[in-house]
Amino acid sequence: MKINKINLFFIILCIAQLYYIFQFRSGFEIEVFKKPLGKNSGIVYALPSEVIELRDILKKHQVVDFNLSKKLKQSTLLYQRSVEFSYPIRFNKSSKTTFFLISEDIPNNCKLIETKKYLQLTYC
Repeated sequence: MKINKINLFFIILCIAQLYYIFQFRSGFEIEVFKKPLGKNSGIVYALPSEVIELRDILKKHQVVDFNLSKKLKQSTLLYQRSVEFSYPIRFNKSSKTTFFLISEDIPNNCKLIETKKYLQLTYC
């Protein structure tokens, strides 16, 4: 009887540990499993909000290619993810369509097209 109680205790302890690991330590989100094959499933958990907004603006304006401001290019994470996630729309250093962070000043020679929560789309 004493061995059964000890075994039950360890089973409950193991289940509690697994719950703790999945819930608090691994960054695991159950929402990803709810719709694993749905359109855009999991992007909110995997990408920065700026990158998601960038792609939405690109699609809305049917842009062929785009450029990023110096500040966006300096952020390795935002630069890499923007280029990858916006595919098949291409990044082009000489493109007139340029994105700036909302905190950045837009040069005088640029025309503001759209302002969102994180980014500004301009034509320079």
